[in-house]
Amino acid sequence: MHHAEIARVFDADEPFTSAYMDTEGDVEQAADRVALRWKNLRGAMLEAGVPEATVAAIDPLVEGSHTAGATLAVIAAVDGPRYSANLPDPPPRDTLLRVGALPDVVLLLAAGQAAVPHVAVLTDRTGADMAARVADDVARTERVDGRVTPHIHKAQAGGWSQPRHHHRAEALWESNAGEVAEALTRLVDQVRPRFVAVAGDVRALGLLREHAPKRVRELLAVVGGELGSLDEVFVEADRLVRDTVEADNQALLERFAEERGQADRAVEGAAATLAALARGQVDTLLLTGLFLDDERTAWFGPAPTDVAAEPGTLIDLAVADPVEGRLVDVAVRAALGTGADVSVLDPADQTRPAEGRGETHDAPPPPKAAPAEGLGALLRFAVPS
Repeated sequence: MHHAEIARVFDADEPFTSAYMDTEGDVEQAADRVALRWKNLRGAMLEAGVPEATVAAIDPLVEGSHTAGATLAVIAAVDGPRYSANLPDPPPRDTLLRVGALPDVVLLLAAGQAAVPHVAVLTDRTGADMAARVADDVARTERVDGRVTPHIHKAQAGGWSQPRHHHRAEALWESNAGEVAEALTRLVDQVRPRFVAVAGDVRALGLLREHAPKRVRELLAVVGGELGSLDEVFVEADRLVRDTVEADNQALLERFAEERGQADRAVEGAAATLAALARGQVDTLLLTGLFLDDERTAWFGPAPTDVAAEPGTLIDLAVADPVEGRLVDVAVRAALGTGADVSVLDPADQTRPAEGRGETHDAPPPPKAAPAEGLGALLRFAVPS
């Protein structure tokens, strides 16, 4: 899910309808639950003034959505749906609906952050299955079938011929591992994954590591032994995905804390961040929450850099008719419109009861060294003195 694709949503005409609905399929009567949620959400849309034609255009997206992902996300403009996606994780609440001057795309950005490209490999001494996952889709799968002969297993019988049989077996394993390493290297060079999750026979894993070039070897992470399928390897890889996202966020926070301490290339708080966005100065916009109930507002004009805390600021800059929007949406529009990255540092809101399980989790604490007021930025160039 690329920022450029989401940025294009802002080019449509307001008002925007942003809807997120839980479509998790791994529960009892999932289809019926989704149908009931959609009935309620549909009614809420109509009550909020969303045109019937727009709501009707969303209807087909709901059918079967419980088999496609855990969240159905739809962004619609005045002329109908402009973006839809089935996200892998459930939303913070059963349904989220916002109708306003700008779309709410923070959940989409958080989902994109979690879509860490990676490769899974299940190998043995005869070959391997491997697949690359990019943005939660399997981009490419490949099967390597090495040579299999009666000598693939070492002979257990004694005698003068045993060393020769052992040598032949080792040579076959080496040859097959070389083919696996070559195929994996091609896949890694095509996909550019953050890591390669590997599982399988211990000896085959060792040979793969020996035959893989350094750039591939550095990506290898053993996630298990001889698992039953490639799907099981991907399940184990999910832990590495979460760890990768957490490490990325922590690195951003550490960099932010360092730049903030130098009072140099970082700003925090709504006013300072809006000012930096207006100067086209932001390299990475930092959001420390999903802003589910945050109704703070800001003002914007036609250009991405037309942003300010007060309308008068924009009027003084010859923006004739400033429009009021939700603060986070104004900031995200400006960041995406100026080519900046957006990072959601704590994408999970654990306050929602787990449906059907009666569980409630406490809200997580704010990230360490998080920007004040939940909004900050790393800058492309230093703050003007």
